[in-house]
Amino acid sequence: MAENWGNEMRLVRIEDLRHCLIAAFERLELPREDAEQVAEVLLDSELRGHESHGVHLLGFLADAYRGGMNPRPHIRVLRDTEEALLLDGDRSHVVGAVRAMRWCIERARERKGMAVAGVRNSQPIVLGFYARMAAEVGLIGFACANAAIPMVAPPGGRTPTFGTNPFAYAIPAGRYPPVVLDVATTTGAAFKVRLAAQRNRPVPEGMILDGEGCSTTDPNEFIRGGLMAPLGSPAAPHKGFGLALVIDALAGVLTGAAFARDFASEPATAGNATFWALDVEAFLPREEFLARMDAQIDQVKAGERLAGVDELIVPGERGHRRYRELTTRGTAPLSATIWDALTKACASLSIPPPPALAPEPRRTDSGLA
Repeated sequence: MAENWGNEMRLVRIEDLRHCLIAAFERLELPREDAEQVAEVLLDSELRGHESHGVHLLGFLADAYRGGMNPRPHIRVLRDTEEALLLDGDRSHVVGAVRAMRWCIERARERKGMAVAGVRNSQPIVLGFYARMAAEVGLIGFACANAAIPMVAPPGGRTPTFGTNPFAYAIPAGRYPPVVLDVATTTGAAFKVRLAAQRNRPVPEGMILDGEGCSTTDPNEFIRGGLMAPLGSPAAPHKGFGLALVIDALAGVLTGAAFARDFASEPATAGNATFWALDVEAFLPREEFLARMDAQIDQVKAGERLAGVDELIVPGERGHRRYRELTTRGTAPLSATIWDALTKACASLSIPPPPALAPEPRRTDSGLA
C-alpha cells in the first residue's frame, strides 16, 4: 500500500499515468499494443496496492529491455494439442503470458473443461493478473513461474537453488469479486526487499537470510548476496521449499526450459511459466458454483473476530476495493519512493513523468491510508 496521505504523496490522474507508461514502453521499442499490455499489468498492480510490483518496476524493465529482453518478440508455437499449448516467448515480457492465458480461456470454454499452456523464455511478473483473466470470465485460473535468479536454498543448505517461484489462483464468485491468491514460495517477494532497501527500512524478521544463512532484517544483506527464506520459515521452511521445487518443475522442467541452478547461465531477464484455466461447468452449473463460492466466503466473514479487527477478508478483496475506489475517483496516490523511481525512469527515457496534482486531505474511511 502507499506509505501515507501526507505531504510526501504525489497524486496523479490514472489516465496520465497510463499514458506515461505506454510512452515509456514505446520508447523502448515495443509495438503500441504490447506497450499498452505491459503498462496495464504494472498499472493494475499499482492500483491494487502492490507497490513493489507496480510502476516501481518501470526502471527495472527499462534496464531489462536494454540488456536483452526482446521488445518485439516472435512468439512461436512449439506444441499444440486439444488441451495443451507450448510457446517459446522469444525473451518477451508479459505478452507471451497473456497469449498463453487467453488460449487457455478460449480452449477451456470451448470444451467445457481444462486447458494448459506453458511458456518458456518469457517473463510474466504479477501472476495474479493472468489468473484473474480467467476468473473475470467465470473460469478458475492458475499461473506459476520459476524466477530467473536462484535465491532460495534447501532447508539446512546454503547454496541458492530456486527463485522465489510465485504462483497464483483466481476463483470467481457471484456477489463477491474473484478470490485471488498471488504469493511467492518465499516469505516475501524479492522486489519488496529491494523496495525496503531503497526506503532504508528493515524487513520483517524471518523474511531474508544473510550470506551465512543467518536471519537478518537488513535488506542490504540480501542485496549483498543473501537469501530469501522459504515460506513457512523458521518453523517449517520445507513447506515453502517444496512448493518452490514443484513450481520449478511445472514452469521449467515440464516446459523444456531452464530450471533450478540452470538459470546461473541465463540472463536475469529469463523466466518460464505455466498457466491453466478450468471451466467450472465441467463439474457444476456455473450459477450453482458461484452461489457455493459466495456461501464459502460468507462463512469466512461470519467467523468470530479478534479484538480490534473490523472485518475478515479473503485473498484479493482488499486489492479489489482499492482498485475500484481509485478508478472511480480517477486518481492514484504514489509514495515518495515510487514517485522518485518513476521520475528517474522517465528521465532515463527522455519522457516527461505524469503531472502531479495537489495532494488531497488524508483519508481513512476507504482503507487506502
